[in-house]
Amino acid sequence: MAAKTVTIESKDYVFNTLKEAQKYYDAIVKELFEANLTLTTGQDFEDLTWIYTTYCGYTKHNLDKLGAFDITGFKGIRTVREKGGQYVPAECCAVVFSDGTEEEFHTDKAIKEIALKQNPR
Repeated sequence: MAAKTVTIESKDYVFNTLKEAQKYYDAIVKELFEANLTLTTGQDFEDLTWIYTTYCGYTKHNLDKLGAFDITGFKGIRTVREKGGQYVPAECCAVVFSDGTEEEFHTDKAIKEIALKQNPR
């Protein structure tokens, strides 16, 4: 199977592989979690906004929320994910909306979906 490139259009950058893109954004999420910060501006904010909205457009996920409220930030949170039949703690992103609500957001899952759409067979 050929490696899938991933183009992040908000910064006009192409990652050579899906794993490279996932690793890059996982590091950002981990940093947000460890520093207990909410990202509200800058290139990383623009990238995460593009990734989330593109993912939602491809999967038809949360389109009503996106149409009604702006994304105001991203923060790192701890969640539990199923991995190999076991539930393990993991860090992920939370999207913060202008109405104050938050939604769990897994950048690795979103980037994988984007790569699949950008590299159809």
